[in-house]
Amino acid sequence: MENTNVKKEQVNIRFTFRKHERINKQKEIDTVFEKGEKFFKNGLLVYILKTDKNYSRIAILVSNKVEKSAVIRNKFKRRIREIFRLNKHKIKVPIDIVVVATKISVKQKYSFLEKSFLEILQDNNLLNQ
Repeated sequence: MENTNVKKEQVNIRFTFRKHERINKQKEIDTVFEKGEKFFKNGLLVYILKTDKNYSRIAILVSNKVEKSAVIRNKFKRRIREIFRLNKHKIKVPIDIVVVATKISVKQKYSFLEKSFLEILQDNNLLNQ
């Protein structure tokens, strides 16, 4: 009987990426840069700021200087968005996250990016166990 309850709880988790979970305004991104903490792991640069909202948000920045190819830049953004979408329910407290692409991180595979992203959150005690 207990297994059924666990399955029901897992089904209720929504693995969607909603519009309000994006940081769109430059002013909000600048606030994360100025007041947030900076973390660098395996080529992934992440700024994190705790927020008073009820949900976590993310912004992904990929400069033209980092990668000329729009296909690769967009692939990186899709990968980071997917990592956030699938793991946002594990985040303990609401935070604003800004991921800045580097020349190293743009070329990494999904599994490596996911591992690096989750390690950054885990090292800062932001993930539920």
